[in-house]
Formats: sequence, structure tokens, C-alpha cells
Amino acid sequence: MSAHIWHRADARPGRARPAGGRTRRLVAAAATLVLVAAGVEAATATTQVVQKNPGGVTAVGPVNGDNGFPAWYADKVGTRLELCLDGDNLLCGFLPGDIPDETQPVSFPENFPEEVFYFLAGSSLDLPGGGRAVLTLGLEAAFANEVAPGEQMTFARQRIVVKGAPANTTLTFRHPYGSLTIDTDRTGAGRLVEDISPATGNFATALKGNLGPFLRWDPATAPSAPAGYLGDPAQDHTVVGSPFGFNRFAVTGAGLDASTDQFTVQGKLSTNTGVQADSAVTDGDYIDITASSTGTQLQVEGQPGVIATTPMVTDPGSDRFYARVRVTGPVPSQVKLVNIGDRPASSSTVPVTRDGGIIVTRATYDGARLVVAATSTRGYPLTVAGVGRLDDDQATAFALAAPPASVVVSHADGGSATLPVRVVGGSATPQALPPVPPDPDPGPVVDTGGGAAPSGPAAVATAAVTGLARGASTQLDGSASTGAVAYQWSQLSGPPVSLSSTTVAKPTVSVPFFTKTTDTTPVPAAAEGPARLQLVVTGPDGTTSSPATVDLTVVTDDLVIDAGARHRLGNELRVSGTSTLPGATGVLAPATSVLVYDTTPGRAVTKLGTAPVTTLGTWSLKVSPGPTRQVTSVLVQSTRGGTSSSSVATK
Repeated sequence: MSAHIWHRADARPGRARPAGGRTRRLVAAAATLVLVAAGVEAATATTQVVQKNPGGVTAVGPVNGDNGFPAWYADKVGTRLELCLDGDNLLCGFLPGDIPDETQPVSFPENFPEEVFYFLAGSSLDLPGGGRAVLTLGLEAAFANEVAPGEQMTFARQRIVVKGAPANTTLTFRHPYGSLTIDTDRTGAGRLVEDISPATGNFATALKGNLGPFLRWDPATAPSAPAGYLGDPAQDHTVVGSPFGFNRFAVTGAGLDASTDQFTVQGKLSTNTGVQADSAVTDGDYIDITASSTGTQLQVEGQPGVIATTPMVTDPGSDRFYARVRVTGPVPSQVKLVNIGDRPASSSTVPVTRDGGIIVTRATYDGARLVVAATSTRGYPLTVAGVGRLDDDQATAFALAAPPASVVVSHADGGSATLPVRVVGGSATPQALPPVPPDPDPGPVVDTGGGAAPSGPAAVATAAVTGLARGASTQLDGSASTGAVAYQWSQLSGPPVSLSSTTVAKPTVSVPFFTKTTDTTPVPAAAEGPARLQLVVTGPDGTTSSPATVDLTVVTDDLVIDAGARHRLGNELRVSGTSTLPGATGVLAPATSVLVYDTTPGRAVTKLGTAPVTTLGTWSLKVSPGPTRQVTSVLVQSTRGGTSSSSVATK
């Protein structure tokens, strides 16, 4: 994934912005981003990070439900930092214009800065002739595009910008977290920017950066750091924390030898532990909720008439929390967990999903038989993917020479469960036959005619996999055809598929997605039945074979809309559900998405939005249709082919 990150280009951390207001520069960022100066006349191969410092920042906290960023980051000596979001607190280091409305408290997303820091340190060196080198070290929270939910990302940055240095040369810089070299151009300018690693919603990538432990004011130098902070970003001060014992910023090369021990430092010590809502699964009568936190006081926030406020339980020394909450009304679409030990209290929400209702109780193989048993609250029969069916909860044996690694058991109405197969016996597989001793080469064998006329070419068509989900592909194989010098593949019927080539023996066949996230109108129902493909081969004399066919079953997902979709006029529409693909046992790539359409009678069908399907098979859309638009029914279509409709409650 690529993203766009805005950042301060010239402002020194903790200092007033240069005349002319805030200067921003758009940077195209990938996994690990290193930018070097353009137009460098000296060899640019030496603009690079020389001494790295991995493992300095070691842990990331749960996501804060108020703004979508981690509650904290921790370094290897145990210092935890949180975002400093008080616009009136000078220790947070905000510049004029950072907060859209500086007269109001920071709130997400309407009054939230485009960038904010867990940690920020800076230093500068004055160079002969009026030049300057500026160092920035930071752990930053920003947005891929706009300040909006789902756009959050964090990354670790080290940056040095040089101006007015000796021209066309290589300079070596050292700072508390390592060293690097920078080439200068004919004006004496150069720079290196390293961002690790800006990825939307993946807050663990910043742990791979070259920062940490976090620098703080040297306690041996007066004044002491303000209580609860690493330092004051408005004051230069000596620092401690370098893992290399080098708490300075220095430059050498081209006759330069300068250094300073003065840094600006910004960082707020975290007093909160946060909470990460992990799952909420219901059977209709109860909701089983799990969460993660290093705190001690977590509770499920009550919903009047639906669920009661309930403290969560944990084990000594564990970060796992659990609660089972009775449902006394309609099953909610989501639940909110609150860490009441935090000040202010932190929170996290999680969608409520339905229990699959299936438990695989046995999956064993004895060398000849696969034995499977499963219980089901959805009833029977159940399907064992690729094997057979279960008519009740008793163990059923299937004769197999080669068992699957895991069994996937599902019900036609939805719900599935997986269990690895345990081998309990069987003899060793027969060894291969010994190689045949080669005979001497007898030379060419020439057929001078006579006997029956040779038969014409014969086509044989097979597929590596005959059941394909939308968005998946497999290989067709016509190489077993006889007398063939040319191949011609075509599709006869069924849902459309695409071929990588129609004239090779082994083309790749792909089933396109049923719908695209960019679609604005619903897609008509797909053709029924399998996709039937035909192969005709041509012999050396130009004769063609009879057609051979192969059928591919197109597997669509089971798309379910949760009960409880509601929309009150002028408020937010909330609709959620599940998407499960029969037989799928791992993470789907690319991920499934759903498109939600307003099908309220009396007006044209319009698209409300799209939502990704999580790795747990759940999806959720929250959207504001407008102050005068009442939604009473929706149509949901999945990129994997599923379609479902539902009415929407208005109260």
C-alpha cells in the first residue's frame, strides 16, 4: 500500500514556525521510506543510514476508541508515552494552526490536528558561512489522506536537512540513535528522511524504526523536566537515553567537525493503559466478550433495555479480560468497553457477531478412514468440505487415501468450524520402485508405413481446482492431450471467467469479483451453474480433435445482514453482518468487501457506501444519509457474489 503523509518541512521542533506560516510537503510513502536530496552532483550512493538502532521502541498499546490511535508506545527501558492533546498545554508543542479551532478542546475528527507526536526531539548545528543542519527524531501519528476514521497511521522518523554546507561532498552525521551520511549538491544542500513504516491501521510497523529509548532531559542538568513529561519543547537542554552513550548531534567531513549537546524534547508520560476490544460473540441470549489491557478496571458499558453495565474479569498477571452478558432486548450491533481506571477513561468498541453454532468434536485419520464428528445448534445435515456430510452428532467415517490437514464443517444456513486432523495410526506409505537400469541407445526407430492409420489428435482438459471463489484463480491443463501441436480454449456457458491465454496448454483461469467497490448501482444476478470451458487441439496435419470440457464451480460467500439494522431520521444509519466463504480456512486475499444500497420504496436505488469484511468474517457500515432521507430497506452485495436484503427499523 502507498499513502500520502504531510509533515513539517522546515519548522524546528518546539520552535516557532518560520515566517510565511506552516510549510507542508507531500511525501509518497511506502513500507520503509528514505528520501534523499534531488539534483546531487556528487555520488548519491553514500546518502544512507550507516548505524541503525532497531528494537528501541518495543510495544504498542491498544487503540484508543476516542481517536483511533494507540493509547501508548513503550521503549525497551519501560517508558510509556501517550499523545499530548491539550491545546492549551505548551508542553504539547502545538504550533498556531495545528488545531483547526484553537478556542475549543481537541476532539476527533472535527477538531483534531493533522499530525501529533508521541515523541519528538530536535537539534541543530550552525555551519561555517551561515549554513545549518537540522535533526528531527519523532514517533508521529498522522493520516493517510484526511483527518477521518480509518485513515490513522503511525511511523518512526529520523530526518536531517542540510543547507549552506560545503558543496558536492559527503558529510557524516551522528545522533543519539545512530549515524548516517548525506551527499550535498552544488548549493551545499542535502537531506535524508527515513519513515518506518506508514501503514494505515497497522500501528506495529513503527516498532521497526530506529528510535528509542526515548530521550529525556538530563536530570543532572538544571532545570529538571516538568513532572509527567520528557522535557519542555520550548527549551534547549542536555539529554540522556542514547543506547550508544552518544547524547549529541555532530557532523564531520569536508573540513567540518562540529557538535552540540542541546536538544528540544517533547513527550508526555502515559498514565493510561487503554483497552482493546477483541471480540463479542452472541448466541442470542448472551454475549461473550473478550478484551486486552494492562489495566485492572474494565467494564462493559450498558445499553438500556439491552445489556447491563458489567465489570470484566481477569486472572492475576494476565492482560486478558472476559465478560458474559445477558441480552434482555434486541441483540446490539456493537458493544463498548471502558477502562474506568484511566484518566480520562479510555474505551474501545467491537461489532457483535453471531456464534457459528458448530463445534467439531473429532477429526482423526487411521491410515484408511477419516472419522469426523460435530455438534450443531443449527441442525443437520452438516457438510465436511471436500469429503462428505454428517447427518447427526455421531462420528462418521469416510474412506480416504489422503486426508486433509484440517476439516471444515459447515451448515447450509451459515456457520462453520475448523479442526486440524489428528493421525492416530496407519502403516508406512509404500516406498518408490527402484530405478530401471538403462539399456544402450538402440538408435532411431523408423516406421515405413503399413498397419492401421494413426488416429487423429485427442483433447484432454482438467483443472487443478474445480471449485473457485470469486477473485480466485487456478490452472487449466491440456498437456495430457495426444497428437496436439496447437491448443484452443473457450468458454461455453456459466458465470464469465477470464483466461491468461487461449492458445497454451496450461493457461490460468480467473473468476472476477461479482461487484467492484467503485460500482454505484447493484449488479444483476450472476449466471447459474458452473463455468464450462472447452478445449480443442490441432494435430500436425491440421486436423482438429473433438471438444473436451471441464466444469468450474463458482463458489459465492454466504452474506448475512444482522438483525437490528436501524436508522432514525437525521441520525446515523447502522447496518452490519457477516460474510463467510464455504471451505475457506485462512485469510482471504484480496479481502472481501460489501456494497450497501438504499432500496427504500418510492425512490431510485442509491449507493450508501462500502465496508471491508474483517478476518473474522464480519462487516459494519455507519453512514449519515442526510437530514431528510429516511432509509427503510437496504440491499447488500458482496464482491464474492453474496447478495442479501433487509428492512431497516426506524425506531
